[in-house]
Amino acid sequence: SIAGIMSKREHDHSTSNAISSALSSNNKSKKTKYADEGEFSAKSGDEWGVNRDNGTGTSSSPSAPVEKTKANFGLSGALAKDEVTGAIKNGIVLKYNPPPERVKPTAKWRLYIFKGEELLSTLHLGRDDYYLFGREEKVADIHVEHPSASSQHSCLQFRSVPYSGTKEKFRGKMICKPYIIDLESTNGTWLNGEKIEGGRYYELKKGDVIRFGESKREYVMMLDK
Repeated sequence: SIAGIMSKREHDHSTSNAISSALSSNNKSKKTKYADEGEFSAKSGDEWGVNRDNGTGTSSSPSAPVEKTKANFGLSGALAKDEVTGAIKNGIVLKYNPPPERVKPTAKWRLYIFKGEELLSTLHLGRDDYYLFGREEKVADIHVEHPSASSQHSCLQFRSVPYSGTKEKFRGKMICKPYIIDLESTNGTWLNGEKIEGGRYYELKKGDVIRFGESKREYVMMLDK
């Protein structure tokens, strides 16, 4: 996996160099109205595919279970069941409704798509507040071609949430954080090697690795400074 590759990057620099090259042209970020998570959570020695900050400002062990945030479907989105509750795009009812706290990211988040050690593509996540993954090209923002993927498989949502860390200068402020939610897909969504529960938001951090269904492609979350 990419997480394993990067944890041994002192012995194998091929993937690391690909990421460094891709990031080098986007290394200047602007000050924004939101205190983005990436502006204060990065720590020296961060590893790919490991949740480091558990929301209290303390680091979690690489072996700790993936922290999840339960979705409040009354406030934070819902899985639509029919044309009454769901929006329609290109004649297809969307399963996902974005929550009221939706917000476009202000930091430069990227998704790097790998197959093995090969970097296939780089996706810039600044245009919209959410991105729908799935096999149905008519509605998916990010097309997942693998046959094990559902038509509307998963969604990456940016949300404005209260800061809960320990840094004094961010207390009382709202911050923009990315989350992944599985749309009750047939074959599931995987975060850092663990299958996540459908219909619940899971916070994403720099270096997290996402997979869909049985596809071997890995989507790595990264943040430009």
